[in-house]
Amino acid sequence: MRSSIAAIALVASALPAAAVQVRECDYAANIQTLAEPWEKNIRSFYKGQVRVALLDTGGEPVCCSMHLLIMMPSDDEPAEGRVCRIVGTKDQLGFEGIDMSRLRTSYDAKRGLLIEFPYTLYVDGLKHRSGAARVRVNVKQGTVKAE
Repeated sequence: MRSSIAAIALVASALPAAAVQVRECDYAANIQTLAEPWEKNIRSFYKGQVRVALLDTGGEPVCCSMHLLIMMPSDDEPAEGRVCRIVGTKDQLGFEGIDMSRLRTSYDAKRGLLIEFPYTLYVDGLKHRSGAARVRVNVKQGTVKAE
């Protein structure tokens, strides 16, 4: 019985990482896609060095217009001045929904900032699946990775 519960927990913990993809900023990272109200959908960490914002591409595509934008300082990309990454689903799509009010963070000095947020996925037009995504931001290494 305990091994079954452990196996289910292991599979469940692997699901968010499989559903989440971090990519370089693209069409979705646009001032017009910042979800309003801004004061509820933008958070900052590390004394304002790391910014996390909710993006909504205007309901298009209908299934998956919500993305998370992460920006931080860059030593490797001095021309841009900042690392810009988008968190979405595979195939460069977004989520059906992201609940910014339930976004949580924790910090590990060796690994960086862990951002966790609940989302919903559009499955087939009739079904929706909820999950939780985990993204690690390491300012020292200049990385943003799904966990």
